[in-house]
Amino acid sequence: MTEAALALRGVVAGYGAREVLRGVDLDVGRGEVVGLVGPNGSGKTTVIRVASRALRPRRGEVRLLGLDPYATPAREIARRVAVVPQEVAPVFSFSALEVVLMGRSPYRSPWAGGDAEDYRRAREAMETAQVQHLAARPIEALSGGEKQRVILAQALAQHAPVLLLDEPTTHLDIRHVVGILETVRRLARREDIAALAIFHDLNLASAYCDRVVALDEGRVVDEGPPGAVITRELLSRLYGVEGEVTPHFATGRPTVLLGPSLRPLEAAGLPVAHVIGGAGRGAPAMRILAERGYEVTTGVLHGSDTDAVVAERMNLERVVVPPFSEIDEGAEGEIRAMLGAAEVVVVCDAPYGPGNVANLRAAAAAQEAGARVIVVEGTGIAERDFTGGEATGLWERLAGRGEVARSYEELASRV
Repeated sequence: MTEAALALRGVVAGYGAREVLRGVDLDVGRGEVVGLVGPNGSGKTTVIRVASRALRPRRGEVRLLGLDPYATPAREIARRVAVVPQEVAPVFSFSALEVVLMGRSPYRSPWAGGDAEDYRRAREAMETAQVQHLAARPIEALSGGEKQRVILAQALAQHAPVLLLDEPTTHLDIRHVVGILETVRRLARREDIAALAIFHDLNLASAYCDRVVALDEGRVVDEGPPGAVITRELLSRLYGVEGEVTPHFATGRPTVLLGPSLRPLEAAGLPVAHVIGGAGRGAPAMRILAERGYEVTTGVLHGSDTDAVVAERMNLERVVVPPFSEIDEGAEGEIRAMLGAAEVVVVCDAPYGPGNVANLRAAAAAQEAGARVIVVEGTGIAERDFTGGEATGLWERLAGRGEVARSYEELASRV
């Protein structure tokens, strides 16, 4: 077994006849923060329960600082591991200070009151968790976020080298979320604590964890630094959602960006809308039309263009040519066929040059054949014409015979 403050090897555990963990291997070293992520029901809380001596595994091994917690007296283990649970339901009307002092119980006789050292540790923990001003308040009179911070202070007063946190930011506002996670990371660095925490917010896991362990259906499916684990593929595979994962501008760690699904509705018989864009100007129109229930086609686009990337993510039917190349006869023929099937054609205010002016020619031909054309003109064509005037003539023709939307908001109201 590798040297680690907390180690699980081949752990199988569950409740009654239901098996939740199916052979989990996991390590947390001194001085590091490890995040547990995964969908609901993947086994994250069960890992915390097994590691904290609250649920004996059916098979496998657990080690806390080299000890088997299930073969060691509870008081001895309580000096080695502290837990911040997901929910706190006080039974008696203790003050916040009394609740925090309970974290010192592994160090004193059950019949003894707290001594000076216990009170010092308790008050230091309350200051760290920023709840010292709540010391005399009854625990049941506190808000959910205040209770959560008091229980964190209780765990800190326990002064254990292993800290387990089950969704530590539940009920907290953003200021206290940052404060608690900064505290956990600081304790790991300065006091060599091993911290294992459950996260539902992948951005928080990315920002504050040294490593991330992903669970699904009771098994570890990925493990490593945040940049290696938190990916678009993970979002799709574990959570079934589409999203963007990009490096944070300052830290370089992955940042998850979620929004309405980029994938169009999958149904037969939808009206068809074709988008002519480029330089990222077509992407908003693609999204608007997909949300309005159209089957969206697009092109001709160049391979390095933002619109081409978005069209690929949305899985749209599209025509793409190599970067910086002109639209050849084959691509122009494909686009004319798409335009012929479209009930509405949206021409966006992209820059037009020799490489893509054929898109405007094809749109003008479709308009003459009876297609409904909407041009989106946020920027005047004179600023976007790099053809010596051909694009301006085509654009004015399209706008004069069709409809003009001055913004994407106006486009949304027209389709």
